Amino acid sequence: MRNRFRLGILLLCIPMAVVAEQQYDNPLTMSQIIVNILENNPVLKASDYEANAAAARIRQARLSTPLKISVEVENFAGSGRYKGFDAIDTTLSLAKILESGKKPILRGQVSQQEAGLLHNELDAKRLDLLSEAARRFIHVSVDQERLKIAKNKLALIKRTASIVEQRIKAGRSPVAERRRVTIAIARSEIEMEHAEHELLTSQLKLTMMWGETKVGNLSVQAALFELKKINSFKYLESLLENNPDLVRFATKQRLAVARLNLARAKRKPDIELSGGIRHFSATDDGAFVLSARIPLGHQSRALPGIQESDFMNNRVPFLHEQRRLELYTSLFEVYQELLHAQTAVETLDQKIIPEAKRALRDYEIGYRAGRYSLLELTSAQQSLLEARLEILDAAAKYHRGRIEIERLTGTQMNTGVRQ
Repeated sequence: MRNRFRLGILLLCIPMAVVAEQQYDNPLTMSQIIVNILENNPVLKASDYEANAAAARIRQARLSTPLKISVEVENFAGSGRYKGFDAIDTTLSLAKILESGKKPILRGQVSQQEAGLLHNELDAKRLDLLSEAARRFIHVSVDQERLKIAKNKLALIKRTASIVEQRIKAGRSPVAERRRVTIAIARSEIEMEHAEHELLTSQLKLTMMWGETKVGNLSVQAALFELKKINSFKYLESLLENNPDLVRFATKQRLAVARLNLARAKRKPDIELSGGIRHFSATDDGAFVLSARIPLGHQSRALPGIQESDFMNNRVPFLHEQRRLELYTSLFEVYQELLHAQTAVETLDQKIIPEAKRALRDYEIGYRAGRYSLLELTSAQQSLLEARLEILDAAAKYHRGRIEIERLTGTQMNTGVRQ
């Protein structure tokens, strides 16, 4: 449960809430989305069966060797006094292999560590799945903002068209400027229509993660531009050991030790004991029989298996270190991108966008007065629209970076989630 809670918290990397209509009777929260994914995602459903299969393998591995019953018939259908069935001898016996060196227990330990490895893999699969859900959630919110920007652009150009008409009627602008604005409106309408389709696609990609293929009027609301304080890289580095890949290596180490112990136990021979009753038809007498079988050369035959297990055990720490270095590099790269995205958002929000708004207002006033051309006005409009798209992309990169850092560290950062 702790792992599931931690994985679920990952989706709350930014303050967000979901509102849906038509197909959803009540507004969806992120907690409900997490539950829907954990309960309805086909991949996770298949994983549950894998876990049950692993539990069955553990029970199977811990079983001792079964009893064997055998019937042996001798001295019949021969020649002379053994002709027919008059001299037949029949033996009924039970046999069992007595395993030495606690082999059933050691086999159970191997299967248990294999199940633990599977459990680690399932945790990593859940983490990757919920990380992807968070990214898709952000994608929906970004597409909503892009559609909003496209609508604002269309409204801005239509406002410009109104100013152009006033100037044409006053004889202060040529008719060609009307045609230029008409073309700009048509292009803006195409952009808005494309943004609508992009939003529908991203909405579907989100809902399909819990098996829903009807989007309806689903919408999301995310505080994309609320950037929280980033923890130091040194602190994040200390959390790397929580990464599912590194946790999995710890389980692999225990599995390698368990396999080595089982291989060493095979140096001790197993004894097969058999006992029963023999009936002699010729004299109508009976007697007990007892036998024991001990294989030879067991130590030499077990040696290659011991060497293999020992080599596999010794390689795990080196693979662990290699994976840790790879994760460290990825964490450093993502962290630098996160810092850059934060700086970009702050600069665009505090400096560039306010100046672009003021510049556009000045150009509109100047165009009305005839001091600036239509080209200069549209250039100022484009500058503001590009800045709004830039801050949106930077904010999206910031939140995707936080999600990736949480996935790499296997923990939740302090995101200041607003419930």
